[in-house]
Amino acid sequence: MISSLPFDSSLFNYPVGKIAIEDDWNEQEFLKSAKDFQLVYLFSEAPLEIYCPSIKLVDTKITFQKKLSPLDQIEDIRKFNKPTLNEELIELAYLSGIYSRFKTDPRLQNQEFEKLYKLWINKAFENQEILIAPEQAGMVTYSVDKDMGAIGLIAVSENHQGNGWGRKLVQAAENKSLHAGAKKMQIPTQETNIPACKLYQSLAYTPVEIAYVYHWWKG
Repeated sequence: MISSLPFDSSLFNYPVGKIAIEDDWNEQEFLKSAKDFQLVYLFSEAPLEIYCPSIKLVDTKITFQKKLSPLDQIEDIRKFNKPTLNEELIELAYLSGIYSRFKTDPRLQNQEFEKLYKLWINKAFENQEILIAPEQAGMVTYSVDKDMGAIGLIAVSENHQGNGWGRKLVQAAENKSLHAGAKKMQIPTQETNIPACKLYQSLAYTPVEIAYVYHWWKG
C-alpha cells in the first residue's frame, strides 16, 4: 500500500508517496494505486524485476555502521557557530548530495534536490549539528538518537580534496556523538559513491543494510 508523504508533497508542490516492497509485490496493482501521485518512492531489500519504464532504479543505498570508541580530539574541526548560514556552506551541502537520487533522477526538474538539501543543512544549523574544517574546506552534519549517532551530510570542497579532511570530519563527528551518549555510528551513502564507501571502510565501518530505491514518475 502506498503511503502519502505530506512533507515531501508540500515541499515539491505535487503529491508524493512511498511504499515498502513485500514478497507479494505486484507491479500492475502498484500502477493502479499510484495514479493519485506524481512521484512514488519504492524501497526494496532486493532488486525488482520491473517492466514499466516509469519505474527506475535510482539508488542502491548502503548503510555503514561501527562501534564507537574514544579518539583524540580533532583539533582542526570546529562547530559552525556563525549567526547565519553562508553560501559556501550551502554549496557544500549541495556537493554532499551529488550522488543523491534526487540529483541523479533526470525526471526531477523542479529543484527537488536543492529544496531538500537546503532544508537539511538549515535543520542541522538550527540544531547546532554542523562541524566545519578551517576555511570551510569541508563540513559534516551529525545527530544522536539515544545510543545511535548518525552522519547526515558530509562534503569536502573540490579545492581541498585529497588532504584527509573527509577522515577528520568523520572522526570529529564520532567524538561529538560519543560525548552525547552514542555507542554506535551509522553513515548512509550510495553504492555509486565509491570514494565515500572506501573512506568509511578504511575507518572500520561495515555495511549493515542495503536498500534498493526506485522512483515511479507519472508520465
